[in-house]
Amino acid sequence: MWVYSSGVSYRVFARKYRPQTFEEVLGQDHITRTLQNAISSGRVAQAYLFVGPRGIGKTSTARLLAKALNCVQGPTATPCGQCDACKEIAEGRSLDVLEIDGASNNGVDNIRELRENAAYAPARGPFKIYLIDEVHMLSPGAFNALLKTLEEPPEHVKFILATTEAQKVPATITSRCQRFDLRRIPAKAIAEHLLAIAGKEHIQLETEAAEDIARGSEGSLRDAESMLDQAVAFCGETIGANDVRAVFGFASRAAVAELAGCVLHRDATGGLKVIADLAEAGKDLSRLLTDLIGHLRDLLIAGVADEASAPPRNKLLLLLDNFAEAESRMRWTSDKKLQLDVAVIKATHMLDQASLDEVIETLASLQSGAPPSPKAAQSAGGELARMPAKPGAPADSKSPEAASIDAAVAWNRVASSYESSIKYRWLTKAVFAEASQESVLVQLAPSFAGELRSVVGEAGRKDAEDKLRETLGRKVSLRLEIGEQLVEPPQADSDAQSVASPDQTDAPSEEKPNDPVESFKNDPLIKKALEIFAGEIQTATK
Repeated sequence: MWVYSSGVSYRVFARKYRPQTFEEVLGQDHITRTLQNAISSGRVAQAYLFVGPRGIGKTSTARLLAKALNCVQGPTATPCGQCDACKEIAEGRSLDVLEIDGASNNGVDNIRELRENAAYAPARGPFKIYLIDEVHMLSPGAFNALLKTLEEPPEHVKFILATTEAQKVPATITSRCQRFDLRRIPAKAIAEHLLAIAGKEHIQLETEAAEDIARGSEGSLRDAESMLDQAVAFCGETIGANDVRAVFGFASRAAVAELAGCVLHRDATGGLKVIADLAEAGKDLSRLLTDLIGHLRDLLIAGVADEASAPPRNKLLLLLDNFAEAESRMRWTSDKKLQLDVAVIKATHMLDQASLDEVIETLASLQSGAPPSPKAAQSAGGELARMPAKPGAPADSKSPEAASIDAAVAWNRVASSYESSIKYRWLTKAVFAEASQESVLVQLAPSFAGELRSVVGEAGRKDAEDKLRETLGRKVSLRLEIGEQLVEPPQADSDAQSVASPDQTDAPSEEKPNDPVESFKNDPLIKKALEIFAGEIQTATK
């Protein structure tokens, strides 16, 4: 047996709390103030174009403008809202304010009929106002038919056009209108509005729940009000944050932060577990990815403001590009979890890759002995040292790769300091080999074996060790050894190089000592770079 209520039918919040004055329009002060000033000064244009995404107040603002023009006290910047004209416009039944759906009335015949009716005087107020919603849906012929009337309408006619896709509106139409771009409404303003509605409706709405709804609405006030309606239907008069997340599949901020932490710390297994748990709980994975992108964006902005408070900027940009591509793919696939899993795994591997710019800058710092630039300091082990430490990990610990780069740069600075020294100039030929937290190994070519075994060699080692400790800021031991693989320094004055026998000149040789590729591979700096970046040299094949 059906029971029908004899009372007034229920009105959803989006209709019940539609703004009735310019002051009630949320987040569009730049537009409402301009319109009020235009009305007060008598500078009302013949046509307006309102542009913006769904649910931010285009139609509401258009109705308010119509009320301001046709109010019995008007034209006025503050329509009374009590006269018959204001009430009819607010309820959408005014004979002088004609709301036309551009999607279903998009033909030339529809616009021809509009032009014919525009010639007749308004029924009640001073103006006949045509409000064409989704105007971009009009056909090219319909747009052309509207041009002349839009530019020079009768004195009693005003046009208000609204669209979500301004790029589809011909420039010939836009040029004949005053264009106003409505903005997405900030989440904070939406949350405060929802709490105000809850207070009027005697609903206990948690602040965090209102914030979750506001974040999920993506700047659309109408969407937020509809979501609040749905939450009330589910929960009744008491709505908590967990209730909102259960209804709409939102993940908590803690879960989003945990997933981001797993990605930044290259913990693919942990990231996949977070996704699996949220998917099992019925969370919206598309929304989860959107929230993850927002979290990484916040980290990027924090890094711009404070270099020490966020992961490396270049890595965050890579992650944002990766997840943006995944977000695009998820819109067209049924298996959203697979796309998100793959994106997280790919992201953890991307953080281990060094870009070409990082390699070049790090090599340059190693070769010159100068302190690395901020970008070079982030490369290889440098960015690992700047990553937020996982819970329980020492805050000041450095990776072996980072320590090795620090030692290499420090040794190059020490070696450069001996350029003007007669006694220890041979130390400038010493090449960094490896390092740990306690010791640094540098090597010399076999031709320096004599210096290394002499008293001068030991004195030079101690002097260099002191300078190295001062440069690194910690106690380390310096080891000097002969590197058999190091190339001997060239002897420009050697008779052996200037005189060669004919037999030696003409004899074929299997080795190519002057091969540029081999020389490049044997360069100690290149060898050290390959060790630091765990890479290998590949020659191009034709």
